[in-house]
Amino acid sequence: MKNTIDNSTGNAILGQNIKDIRKSLNLTQEDFAEQLNLNPQFISQVETGKVGISVDNVINICNTAKCSSVNLFKGLISSPNIIDRYELLSDRDKSVINQMITYLLNTK
Repeated sequence: MKNTIDNSTGNAILGQNIKDIRKSLNLTQEDFAEQLNLNPQFISQVETGKVGISVDNVINICNTAKCSSVNLFKGLISSPNIIDRYELLSDRDKSVINQMITYLLNTK
């Protein structure tokens, strides 16, 4: 038996994730749409799961909201446990880890 999510369920989960991301930024649908250069009605339809979004819009949302695709696709795809745990860290802790990773990469 395959473990799949149909489009309507997938759109609803993705829409809720986008809504959560938008709200975490304290933005209205109108403000978020403006930052993304999209129509506010489209954002509303996405958040309610009525329509899906393109890969370009996924990238745009991640870049604009400075969020991980893990946050965007939470509940839709499996992600490595370490990434899930990383997302639970405080911004300060993430910053320390990011600095450590940057240091390690720059010393290779």
